[in-house]
Amino acid sequence: MGKKRTGLTVLLVFIAIAVFSQHKDTLKARINHYSFTVGTGWSHYFNNLEYGDNNIRQDFAGLSCRFYWEPEYRLSLGLESGYFRLFRVKNQITPDIGSEVDRSVIPLLLLVRMRVVDNVYLSTGLGLAVLTNKAAAGDQKIITKTWSLSNYEVAASYIYPLKKHLRVGGEMKLYNFGVLNDWMFALQAFVSVRL
Repeated sequence: MGKKRTGLTVLLVFIAIAVFSQHKDTLKARINHYSFTVGTGWSHYFNNLEYGDNNIRQDFAGLSCRFYWEPEYRLSLGLESGYFRLFRVKNQITPDIGSEVDRSVIPLLLLVRMRVVDNVYLSTGLGLAVLTNKAAAGDQKIITKTWSLSNYEVAASYIYPLKKHLRVGGEMKLYNFGVLNDWMFALQAFVSVRL
């Protein structure tokens, strides 16, 4: 009886080893992910000058694009760019001649994003920005470009996964442009593809 029980135990151990050694692990955990995000929404420019002009417009739609490297940890590193119009002023100098001045910005930022709780993220970024100023009156037009070297952003995001690789969300951002000492606030909705 003892030999039969020992033989049966050895046989079951060999069968278990044979079955589980041929079993391939189909769940391969991916440590690194990458995501590309495109967002658009409302932006408002807070300037530090008193223009004294009722013709100034400071609310526009803006566009942002981000690329993130998302390792298995809570922190992600990324790059951001986009296009935002800061303000536009239109005046009528004479009945035949009008003037228009506008300023836009293209930020180029390095980002750090942290997941606080499920689907909620806080991020900050710093970097460069290209400011474009356009002034036109009659047939005359002047365009200037200025580099702003000390800019930063703080943001809070909610990201909801729709599918394995597709996410949607919303974000609040606050930008500071160092060369102007001005602020811009943005509310955006975005779509993200995660690989």
